[in-house]
Amino acid sequence: MNPNDETMAGETFGDLICCYTRAEAIFDGVLVDVSERAKRHGIKYPTACTAAVWALIGTMPESCSVDESVRLAAMLTALLAAIRQARGTDRVHFDALGAALWAQCGPGDTDAPVITILREGED
Repeated sequence: MNPNDETMAGETFGDLICCYTRAEAIFDGVLVDVSERAKRHGIKYPTACTAAVWALIGTMPESCSVDESVRLAAMLTALLAAIRQARGTDRVHFDALGAALWAQCGPGDTDAPVITILREGED
C-alpha cells in the first residue's frame, strides 16, 4: 500500500482498530488452507475454505463411502470449472457436495491474490 493511500484511508475512516490477517484465520481454524491440493487441481492461487465448508467436506452420512479427500477433490474440480466458465470476475458461484458455494479471489495478507471458498450466506 502506498503511504498516500494510508494517509487518505486514515483521514476518511479514522485509526485502524483491529486487523485480523488471513494467516491468523488459518492458524485459528476459521479458514482451512487447501492450497497444495488446489494446486494439484490446476488452481494457481493459494486457496482456503471456511470452517463451515470444511465441516461440510468432513460430515457426510455414514452411508456415503466416499472419503474426505475425494469430497475435497470434487469441490475443487467444481470450483475450477466455475472459474473457467466465469472469466473476468473475482467471484464465482458453484454447487458441490450438495450445497451452494461461492469463491472470492482477492488480495491476501501480502496483496497477492488468494481464493477463499465459502458457503452461500457466509461473508
